[in-house]
Amino acid sequence: MPLTASERRLVDSAASWFDANHERFVNELCDLIRYPSVADESDPSPKPAEPYGHEVRRVFDHMIGKAGRDGFPTHDYDGHVLEVAYPQDDVETGDDIAFVGHLDVVPAGPGWTHDAFEPRVIDGDTVIGRGSLDDKGVSLVNYSLLRFFNEQGHRFRHRVRVLFGGSEEPALNDIKWFVHNVGAPHQAIVTDGPFPVNNIQKGLLDVDVALPVGKRLRGWHAGSSANTIPAVASIDLVGTDADEVRQAVDHAGLDDDTRGRITITSSDDADDGGVTITAHGISGHASKPDGTINAIALLTSVLTKSGLLDGRDAEAAAAIAGWAGDPYGGALGFAFENTESGPTTGNLGIIMPGPEFGTDAEDHAVPSDAIVMHLDIRYAVGQKSEDILAAIRRHVEPLGGRLVNVLNDDPYYVPADDFRVELLTGAYNDVIAGMAPSTPPARPVAMGGGTHARFIPGALNFGPEFHTEYVPAVDGIVMDPPECITPGTGSAHGIDEWVSIRNLKAAFVMYALGLVRLDQYLDGGN
Repeated sequence: MPLTASERRLVDSAASWFDANHERFVNELCDLIRYPSVADESDPSPKPAEPYGHEVRRVFDHMIGKAGRDGFPTHDYDGHVLEVAYPQDDVETGDDIAFVGHLDVVPAGPGWTHDAFEPRVIDGDTVIGRGSLDDKGVSLVNYSLLRFFNEQGHRFRHRVRVLFGGSEEPALNDIKWFVHNVGAPHQAIVTDGPFPVNNIQKGLLDVDVALPVGKRLRGWHAGSSANTIPAVASIDLVGTDADEVRQAVDHAGLDDDTRGRITITSSDDADDGGVTITAHGISGHASKPDGTINAIALLTSVLTKSGLLDGRDAEAAAAIAGWAGDPYGGALGFAFENTESGPTTGNLGIIMPGPEFGTDAEDHAVPSDAIVMHLDIRYAVGQKSEDILAAIRRHVEPLGGRLVNVLNDDPYYVPADDFRVELLTGAYNDVIAGMAPSTPPARPVAMGGGTHARFIPGALNFGPEFHTEYVPAVDGIVMDPPECITPGTGSAHGIDEWVSIRNLKAAFVMYALGLVRLDQYLDGGN
């Protein structure tokens, strides 16, 4: 719908307010990034209000202090989810509209050009740091909406609140706990994906596979996050001469780019000497493998081609090289694609020793002569998880492998003609039309990422990311990485993650318009 006169005033005032608070916003975002709030669910008996570790607790306390100074009521749900509410008691309905983000982040991982938790600000617009894009930048945008409307004296029909999750990245357990123990918001707007509206999310299938190996690969660790394509992978070959290893690698028939991504160093840790071989890939989010190089695939491929392994080790490495090197599941037999949701993806992102993994789903110990591979699979709407699992079994069982753990979340889907999807898509297009009138309208999109919306009934996904694969390019919106970001880096889960403040300003304006429209039309308003 075209902007009404009052909506035009709202859009203009929201943009002006953000500009006036630009410096404050950047400083507060940098404050959030400085918390290394990687969710840790490993403690079976966590401290009270610290279910996801001390760093998540600290960033929650930071937001509680901020809200208190700004006069906003808060509710801390035992460290799982933090609520900040709009200060209005006289609403027409007790139902709420909740903007949902998260304050936990994935691990930094190696390869950053600076400390991932000490943010850099470039030209007042680009902020580089872990969580800048996913999801602290937009979480601060959500909070800023409360400030803006409160200063405007705006009155809503619905209760309005902002929810901050503390453990979205590992398995969305924060919102699972919240919905089960507290209840779902009446209408949740999840801000953790692409514009305009993400109405389809692929199914999420986490699969752990135990694979028998020889002495070389026993004890091998690689990767740090299941939903991140690993940037670096290395292995120590004990009792091996560095010169012999270099000669084997140099004669393995590698192309120049591949050879340039391999480093070979003498290891001083082993009593009888040894060599560390390291592969340097290109990281990224597991759901977006284009342009990435899986370092686990790269390392096992080089080990295979150079003949540095034999027996079970050689057999396992060759298989892993193929499986990890095909991010669309073809090597494991589950490739699938359709127009509605795009291709299925599969990321082999973590490898660990069997004993470290512990026991399988039936409480049987994984043997010491095995490694466990973790597969992060995002499967298209219309594909069945049972078919994927059957295909994986067909490929790993001939090598003695077996599935030791499986977690499945079915695809998320909201029809594109749902009036709420149309309303928020319209808010996006109307703001963009004001910036660039000739821009073609954007349409709802599918993605492979998983957000809180999967576990909140009736939730919608609304931005904040601008990608040319989903929306037309627009002057004033930063679509491409700035020059300070090395090609192949900068993604949400990758090295040198970054966000544009201009883009967050545009999201802020769209959210302001979308919230007012939802508040007006939701539940039969007029």
